[in-house]
Amino acid sequence: MNIARNLTRAFALAVGLALPLAAAAQEVTLRLAHVFPEQSSVGEAALQFAELARERSEGRIEVQVFPAGQLGGDEAIGRELSRGTIQLTFVNPNSMVGIDPLFDFHILPFVAQSYEEADRIYYGEPNVLHRTLNETMERHGLVNLGYFENDFRAISNSRHPVASVADLQGLKMRVVPSQSLKLLFEKAGVQVVTLPFPEIFTALQQGAVDGQENGVILIDQARFFEAQKYVTLSNHSYVMSSIAGSKRALDRLSPEDQALLAAIGDEVGKWQVQRNRENVAAALEHIRAAGLEVTELSPEAVAEFRAVADQVWAELTPVYGEERMAELRTLING
Repeated sequence: MNIARNLTRAFALAVGLALPLAAAAQEVTLRLAHVFPEQSSVGEAALQFAELARERSEGRIEVQVFPAGQLGGDEAIGRELSRGTIQLTFVNPNSMVGIDPLFDFHILPFVAQSYEEADRIYYGEPNVLHRTLNETMERHGLVNLGYFENDFRAISNSRHPVASVADLQGLKMRVVPSQSLKLLFEKAGVQVVTLPFPEIFTALQQGAVDGQENGVILIDQARFFEAQKYVTLSNHSYVMSSIAGSKRALDRLSPEDQALLAAIGDEVGKWQVQRNRENVAAALEHIRAAGLEVTELSPEAVAEFRAVADQVWAELTPVYGEERMAELRTLING
């Protein structure tokens, strides 16, 4: 009896000790979706994320990458992420403003106008931008794993050069699903259209819209230059985006694996920012070689755009909160 009881206890102890090891060593397959072209810096970073996850987990974590909107636009991906049916993404949070207006806070116009300002404000010490974005994501079942760059936004169209606010009057443009940028362009006289990113090229090609606003790299790599004639380097907004995970999915992983994915997200996000900036000059050259006319705003034109942006800031202060907006203004002024 004693021998049998001792053997039973020994077996139970062995099983109990083995369970945490088994949990820590679980094999898992995760789906990573994004809307960016596969050959973009984001596409490269997503593949790098998958490779590092496989290597550093010794093959236990497999990440399947679905680029170029294969699983839907940003908002659809965000909703599936909160449900756990998609587990990872490189996402433009502002495109999820239909889920929560605070997903739009960081994309307010004219927060930064240079990479030096962007590095200090968006990638420096933790601040109101990071806190707002992270807390909003967590509230909707998402976890931030790192930040990446979607660059300064530019304006392209097929009708005429845009060198001032007045030149936007009457244009029909696809604008990112962002309350602040929609307001900016509406106040400038644009007929604003919202479309998922994968549908933009067809809309431009068929003339359903005259133009759109995105960074020059995306204008190049998504081949918008085939349906556009003019590009303006307006820098009207800088976009910091998120490498995000589904909280529901990540909670099923061991703490060690969650920490591993967060470390990889931080690493590839920083790599992508540098890679993206290397690609900007090449994209501009290619756009010019494709025959597009590139316009840079004069200081007077920038002042006109800033005046419109000031109206947007004032109108959205009740949405974002006076304290949050005041903290952002303090951050901008250094």
